[in-house]
Amino acid sequence: MPLILLLSLLMLFLFLRYFLNPVPVVHRLALATSEAKKITNAFEVFSDDKIRVLNDMANLWPYTDPHSLNWFDTQAANMSKVHTDIVDIGWINSDFTVRQAFASREHLLVLDKSITEFGINTDELKLIGQTSSLYQANHSFVFFVVRIDPDNPQLGYLLAKFDLEKNLSVMTGDLINRKFNFSISDSKISLLEHSDFVDDETVVYQSFNFAGRTWMLKLQYADTYLKIDNMMFWLGSIVSCFASLFLYWLLRIKAFRPSKNQLCHQAVIEAALDGILVYKALGEKNCDIIEFVLVDANKVAMKMLNITLPTTQPIKLSQQLQLIQAQDILPNIIDVNQSGSPFEYELHIHSSNINQWFKLQVVKAGDGVALTFRDISQNLLSHQNLQRSATKFRRLIDGLNDHYIYSKDVSGQYTFISHSIKHILGYEVDDFLKNYNNYLISLPKDTEDPCLNQQRGKGSQSYTVVYLSKNQQEVNIEYHDSPVFDGSGNVVAIEGIGRDVTAELILKEQIYYQANHDKLTGLLNRHAFDLELQALITRSKATQEQATLCYIDIDGFKLINDTCGHHAGDQLLNHISNLLGEKLYGDDVLARVGGDEFCMILWGVDNKSVESKVQTVIEHVAAYRFLWEEKIFHVSVSIGLVHVEPEVSDAVSLVQEADLACYKAKSNGKNQFCVYESSGLQESFRKQELDILELLQVAIEHNKLQLYFQTIKPLGSSNTNHNYEVLLRMFDENGAMISPSVFIPVAERNGLMSRVDTWVFEHTINLLERHPKHTLLLDKCAINLSGASLNSPSLLITILERLQHTSVPLNKLCFEITETAAVMNLVTASKTIDKIRLLGCQFALDDFGAGMSSFTYLKNMNVDYVKIDGSFVKNMSKDICDFATVKAIHEIARSMGKQTIAEFVGDEETEQLLRQLGVDFAQGFSIAHPMPMLPMLSQI
Repeated sequence: MPLILLLSLLMLFLFLRYFLNPVPVVHRLALATSEAKKITNAFEVFSDDKIRVLNDMANLWPYTDPHSLNWFDTQAANMSKVHTDIVDIGWINSDFTVRQAFASREHLLVLDKSITEFGINTDELKLIGQTSSLYQANHSFVFFVVRIDPDNPQLGYLLAKFDLEKNLSVMTGDLINRKFNFSISDSKISLLEHSDFVDDETVVYQSFNFAGRTWMLKLQYADTYLKIDNMMFWLGSIVSCFASLFLYWLLRIKAFRPSKNQLCHQAVIEAALDGILVYKALGEKNCDIIEFVLVDANKVAMKMLNITLPTTQPIKLSQQLQLIQAQDILPNIIDVNQSGSPFEYELHIHSSNINQWFKLQVVKAGDGVALTFRDISQNLLSHQNLQRSATKFRRLIDGLNDHYIYSKDVSGQYTFISHSIKHILGYEVDDFLKNYNNYLISLPKDTEDPCLNQQRGKGSQSYTVVYLSKNQQEVNIEYHDSPVFDGSGNVVAIEGIGRDVTAELILKEQIYYQANHDKLTGLLNRHAFDLELQALITRSKATQEQATLCYIDIDGFKLINDTCGHHAGDQLLNHISNLLGEKLYGDDVLARVGGDEFCMILWGVDNKSVESKVQTVIEHVAAYRFLWEEKIFHVSVSIGLVHVEPEVSDAVSLVQEADLACYKAKSNGKNQFCVYESSGLQESFRKQELDILELLQVAIEHNKLQLYFQTIKPLGSSNTNHNYEVLLRMFDENGAMISPSVFIPVAERNGLMSRVDTWVFEHTINLLERHPKHTLLLDKCAINLSGASLNSPSLLITILERLQHTSVPLNKLCFEITETAAVMNLVTASKTIDKIRLLGCQFALDDFGAGMSSFTYLKNMNVDYVKIDGSFVKNMSKDICDFATVKAIHEIARSMGKQTIAEFVGDEETEQLLRQLGVDFAQGFSIAHPMPMLPMLSQI
């Protein structure tokens, strides 16, 4: 074959030697005509090639990918490496503005500009989907634009910018070297011009369309005479020899080196994540295509279909389609080859160990077709999961009744709100989104910026907005805003949850009111009054205003309460509070601080006027007659006064001084007031307390105290065994009983409670040890421990040692501690309880609800019984709030595994209600009165 080539070339050059030389003008014209066609063809190939490049990129556009512009940047980077003559690649939105440009040195000249500035015909682009234009500034550039999707102009267009002068130098460089005169121009622009023309018949004119214009190519061979005789022959002979030798070398090494462009295209194909296969059509010319044979494939495709190239046996498309269960689409692929229209198909391959989805794209490629396989299994699965999540989320947000989900833009306008807004405010979603400002009643004044909070590391702060609902009711909505940031840290939206807190706010107000007001009279309670009194002291110091504290006690209240019952006592308290309230003016304050005790603060009145005013109050009450069941009672009050001086700083001392003055007023005959005088009243109080203290100490030392018991009745069983609480009583020299409410506070103030508790504990254990028969019938014996005893290590040692050596079964002993004492000494109390319980004893939390009332403390305190405070139990049959409180305490205690005991059970109706609630035990006068303990033990 190299020899045949050599001979053929020699004959060709010999023919040219004798043919061209005799007719030089004809030969020049022929050369010019041939070169003119080559140049015009080069321009057409240039345009077609650039349009094809953009069409290939458009065909691969990820339509459903939300990050399509990221994909665009990657493809543009790859394309710029393959096509080095590309200056810039851009994406144009539907309004023909360049919105994305590949990073190049001149991208700022293109980005965010309308393509009409570069001479691009948008009408032509809309009509046929592709166009080109020439743009000249300091340099000549060619712009090519194609539409991404013919059926969806909203996806935009792709733009490629090429350096025309650089390409022209490539296309016309050969003409310059071969001494051609030429120019390319239209009616306005001269695109390129080289040398001067000779005016003869050898000039060739060739018109062509390029970049949206019609150009004229003028071409002439420059040499007047062609000198191609012997020189051409010998030169051709030498060239022929080299060509033959080169062909011989190629044949010997059996290798053909691909071009640079082919290598670049091959690199792009191999780097693709999709499988790409190229098939050649089988069939004679003008005959129907019946089959395709694989000619090329990238690595991804070979791995996907388990094939290797090259192969000795042809790989037919029909066989491969059958393997992947897609033989039905062969006619569609044949149609692509014949019509040139692309074809897409979603392929599901499933077997015992494979379950995958592929997107198959078929396009015409030369005389065959190219198939692209893309694995969309993960995308499809993610899409399905996203749809399921969206459906689940929609069900969740639509199922909310008191909450709704919302989203706002950066200006604060609502862009989305869930349908539960209708349940809360009564408005349809569209109505609220458009008119929510019309439904606003009030906004918070100082709302912190959620974006700033996020940047400072703080959580979003809630705020409350008041709306007018459709039924004309005020609704309080609590908002929690959470900013949404983009990748650059800019806020793009605000999302959050709105919650209807109207009922909650009302409940909080009710709770706050109940926590600070007396339930019976509606006046301030002791806690709220203490705050008012402390504020009085602060205000008096700051303003030097005069103020007086009055301590008021109802004379004879106990007689009425005991004679006519609690209901009469409650009604009398209400009437007295109303009478006292009638005498309040301005900033005056009235509070109920005890059973029949009131405190009043009188503002801005001098001392003499205060005494006159207080006397008026006494007379006003004295004129009142209390009528109950046809009985008439005369009622009076005793009042103690303390003038608040600016130097006073102790609120507790003020109340004590007013209490002492009130005590003196009662001692003086009642129905009068007494002004506190530090000398006399204090001495009287001290004498009385010292007398009681002396009597108590003697009773402890000489065992003159007496143990009583009060039965605790089980409500859920018919157990007849003994359950009781041990009580303490003290008598004076005349045998009169001194109330525990008198001597217990004296013992607490003078540090005797540990001795009192020790006496009760020791004597109780001694009595039980001396009566073993009683112990056999005993279920539970409850012994009280004070707060002071909980903090006494020596008493704890005494109790532990005594318990370790007693014959009384320890599981029958229960120690009662008050809620307030336990919470105020939580750590010590917990340690004491744990040590005693290790021996088998049990513990009860007494007066629960009257002190701290924290279920958190109850949960963490190792007690067996919860004694519900009698203030809630005694009126629960008449007061729904008391009933609800008892029920709540019982249910929560039961949920924590603790049994409940109700105190102050005064009638059978209350006992029946407790039994219905499931309360375990009851204690009170309706069950049994306190009785001496020793006679009860001796009966067995």
